[in-house]
Amino acid sequence: MKKLICALLLISVGISLLSCGGNETVTETQTETEEYVPVDVTGIPSPLFINGEEVSYAFYRYYFAAVKYKYDADDDSFWEDNDYTEEIRAEVLRYIRRSCAVAELAKQYNIELTDSEKKQIEQTIMSDRLQYASDGDFYKALDSNYLTEDTYRRIEELSSLEDKLLKYLTDSESGPKISDDPALIQRYIDNYVIRCDHILILNDEGDDKNENGTFIKELYEKLAAGADFEELKEKYSEDDQTNHSDVGYYIAEGDISQILSDTAFALEEGQISEVISAPYGYHIVKRLPKDEEYIKENLNGSFVSFYQSHMLEEMLKKIVNNQTVVYDDSYYTYTPATLK
Repeated sequence: MKKLICALLLISVGISLLSCGGNETVTETQTETEEYVPVDVTGIPSPLFINGEEVSYAFYRYYFAAVKYKYDADDDSFWEDNDYTEEIRAEVLRYIRRSCAVAELAKQYNIELTDSEKKQIEQTIMSDRLQYASDGDFYKALDSNYLTEDTYRRIEELSSLEDKLLKYLTDSESGPKISDDPALIQRYIDNYVIRCDHILILNDEGDDKNENGTFIKELYEKLAAGADFEELKEKYSEDDQTNHSDVGYYIAEGDISQILSDTAFALEEGQISEVISAPYGYHIVKRLPKDEEYIKENLNGSFVSFYQSHMLEEMLKKIVNNQTVVYDDSYYTYTPATLK
């Protein structure tokens, strides 16, 4: 059940963390004769403090493991020739600082979970627990995802709190703090949003990464020689969201990984990037002109939630920028090799 990145990406929409992967197979003998003891990380030092509040090792290690999975997909041999420890630490810190900012912003607006909402979270956890043959199997699944039950609960609570916060900030009945005015949305799109697409070749399990790298370079050479981007994308790209669509992505800076965001914003309309290498695969990015007709048709639809989500991010960034972060000496000892 090693689908950590799935869990991480779905955290902000309140989807159950344990629903992303299948149950591990446990034999009848194991279930009947072995009592599984969950990993105990309570005595491990907290790696950092944000605004004086302790960030537990259990909370930190979940995010560290989830980001690590983006790089190695559970292939430990990846680290024999690569060292992305600093990049992982930076990304983990962004996630954790943002989660603290969500809690702080909710507090500013007196938004908190009701007893009923907390009970719903407990029911979600119980529902996931019941998918397994025994409590031991459930805890084994948690451990395989570097989760404790308390961390699982906290992440679900933060997800629900963020949903409730965004609803409050955009609710017309409470006097919206984030508008849905089409004129404001259009202005935001005009000034801060671009449209792009990409050809993605993933380094799936069992793939030869060098062969993938050679293949996408061949695609780039075809594009440079005049081949049609859309045709190659539809035939070869492994991004299921766009390989059969000509819409592409409308993004603001920072919406996607930093290297992709920086690449897309540096391109001129119609321009194609060189091959971009990432731990999980390779990209060729193309900057597209905005489709004004498409924007007009969706200005009161999908672009409303797009704009409101970005305005929430701006509010959170202001809080993050004012956070005080203090690092424990142990912070620098946690690496892909030492994660417990």
